[in-house]
Amino acid sequence: MDKQTNYLNDWESLFIQYRPYLISFAFRMTGSLSESEDIVQDTFVQCAQTNPKEVMNHKSWLTKICSNKSLDYMKLAYKKREIYQGTWLPDAVPDSFQYWGNLLEDVSPDKKLLHSESLSTSFLLMLQKLSPEERVIYLLNEVFDYSFFEIAEFMSKSVDACKKTCQRARKAFSNERRYNAYTENDESVVARFFELARAGDKEGLLEMLAKDSEFWADGGGKVPVASKSVMRDPNFIAKFISAVWSAPVFNTGNIRNELKIVNERPGLVVSRRGEDGKWHFETIITLEIENEKVSRIYTQRNPDKLRTLLKN
Repeated sequence: MDKQTNYLNDWESLFIQYRPYLISFAFRMTGSLSESEDIVQDTFVQCAQTNPKEVMNHKSWLTKICSNKSLDYMKLAYKKREIYQGTWLPDAVPDSFQYWGNLLEDVSPDKKLLHSESLSTSFLLMLQKLSPEERVIYLLNEVFDYSFFEIAEFMSKSVDACKKTCQRARKAFSNERRYNAYTENDESVVARFFELARAGDKEGLLEMLAKDSEFWADGGGKVPVASKSVMRDPNFIAKFISAVWSAPVFNTGNIRNELKIVNERPGLVVSRRGEDGKWHFETIITLEIENEKVSRIYTQRNPDKLRTLLKN
C-alpha cells in the first residue's frame, strides 16, 4: 500500500496537467460531467499501481486507461438510459466553467472547429447512436488525432479491426445532420430570440425558427418540462416558448437570465434565488443556429445534472 501511495503522489503533477484533457475525452464519451469525473478519478487510482518513471508517454498511458474505463462505464450507462425518465440529454456545461482547459494551442483552424463541434449537444447526441467501441475509436482518431497503430495498442485489437470500426462510425455520421461552429452573429440571434420570448411575441419567434426546428427538454422525471419533451412543430414551439417566457415569474427579482456560451454554442443560463439568498441553476438552454434561424433548442432541467456544476 505504501508503494502504491508513493506512486500516486508521483502522479499528482501529471494529474493536474492532464485532468482537463481526460475529462474532455470522457465527457465526449459519456455526455455526463459526473461520470466523466468518476472515470478520470478511477484512471488516476489505477495509476497508483505503476511507477510513472517507467512510462515513456504519460499522456498516451493515461488515455489508454481512460479509454477502457470509459468503455466499461458506457456499457452500464446504456442500461441506465433504457429506464431514464423522459428524454435524455447530455449535460449542459457553460464554457465559463473551463472544465476543458486550453487544449487547442498550436492546432489548425479545422481542428479547432472539430473540437468545438464535438462538444456541442447535437454532436454528443449523435455519438450516442454509436456503440461504445465505435465511439471511443472514432473520438481517438478523428478528434484526438491518435493513429490506428496507437489505438490498436490501447484497445488490444488489430489495426485493421480498429480501422473497420472507425469506418462504420464515419458512415453512421455521414447520414447525420451537422452544424457549423457558432459566430458572434449567432449570439445576437439568440439575444433577439429571448427578447421576443419575454415579450410573448409568438409570431416573431415563429419567424426566427427554422421550418424543421426542434425543441428537446430533459427533466429527468424530476421537474416539469413541456407536454412533449421533443417537439418538431415550429408553431407549437413558438406558442410554448412565448407562453412560458412571458409568464410573470420571469419579471421578478428571483429569476436571473444570463446569455452564455454553453457546450460551445450560444445559450441561456436561468438561475433562481433560493430561500438562502443564493442563486441556483434552474435551466440551461443551448441553441443551434443555421442561416440566422434557430434550428434546435436543448433545455436541460434535470436538477441532478445541474447540481453537478455546483460541486466544482
